[in-house]
Amino acid sequence: MLHARDRRPPALAHPRLQLHAVDFSDLPALPAVDHVYITLGTTIAAAGSQSAFRKVDYDAVMATAQAARAAGASRCGVVTAMGANALSRIFYNRVKGEVERDLKALGFATLVITRPSLMIGERQALQQATRPAESFSIQLFKWLDPLIPDNYRARPGVDVGRALVHAVQSGPPGLQVLSGRALQPP
Repeated sequence: MLHARDRRPPALAHPRLQLHAVDFSDLPALPAVDHVYITLGTTIAAAGSQSAFRKVDYDAVMATAQAARAAGASRCGVVTAMGANALSRIFYNRVKGEVERDLKALGFATLVITRPSLMIGERQALQQATRPAESFSIQLFKWLDPLIPDNYRARPGVDVGRALVHAVQSGPPGLQVLSGRALQPP
């Protein structure tokens, strides 16, 4: 059984999927789990402020990881971003780097970090608002794709998800960081 927790339930249904809308600032205990996959994220524009962004991209991610560790998870997969660096002067990259640093300290036997550039894909099923600047960037990336180095190419979210699940389930113990070509289908 797959349990999915989000701020609001997505418009998805599957017999082996249980969806739970939760308040990440008051996260209930998780059932016993082996693996946790954390794909929470927003933009500063969508969140409305840097502090609101941090509540999702740092606080909710860490609360989920800590709850999963307490529920027995030994393997964790997380989506951060290209450029994640806890010492960055760029707020977005700094928060992503801080979450990576602090996830490492939780002691997962396996920690897989994916660092996509721009993620593309269907957002309506996830009840996400249209992002005009992102839509423009996606069109630009598609046109320029042959000229862009692998690490900077836009990736479909489904490819990032597949790479993350594969690495968590069958990768070696320890830390793995996936970006660029590692996020493409074989």
